[in-house]
Amino acid sequence: MGEAVNGPGGYFGSNLDALADCISSRFGEGPPVKIVWRNFRVSQESLDRTFVESVMEVMREFHVDVAIC
Repeated sequence: MGEAVNGPGGYFGSNLDALADCISSRFGEGPPVKIVWRNFRVSQESLDRTFVESVMEVMREFHVDVAIC
């Protein structure tokens, strides 16, 4: 996700606070953002479902459109 937001080699941290910081500062400067989350079900199975839902809550909080594939 860091590369999707910050370009090649992009990094913004590894927790929900870092995600919130990233999308609140960077995305607020331009047009609405849409993130395509490929293999969402695999993410749900590989990661804790509570964590995935927390990520989605952060996205909703900052009005990021998430397309689930």
